[in-house]
Amino acid sequence: MSEAPLSERQAGILAVVAEGGGDWDARRIDLAADARYGPGPGTVLRELEELRELGLVVRDDSRSGAGGRWQVTAAARPYLEGRV
Repeated sequence: MSEAPLSERQAGILAVVAEGGGDWDARRIDLAADARYGPGPGTVLRELEELRELGLVVRDDSRSGAGGRWQVTAAARPYLEGRV
């Protein structure tokens, strides 16, 4: 699969998700992304869902946390080079 182009904000959110290592929920990801890259146009949950549709993140609803816990997939590695 070829790499889909990501916006700077999406790439930043992907880096934040990777930093969380699957332990951060959407609220914590939102706070970290906003602090680093400025506020997004809406909640980060919509952006996380877009990244999920691209196969770059997965959501774990088996543990508690606002908006589920998120982690990057192996497909996200090329996007993270030099960011994490």
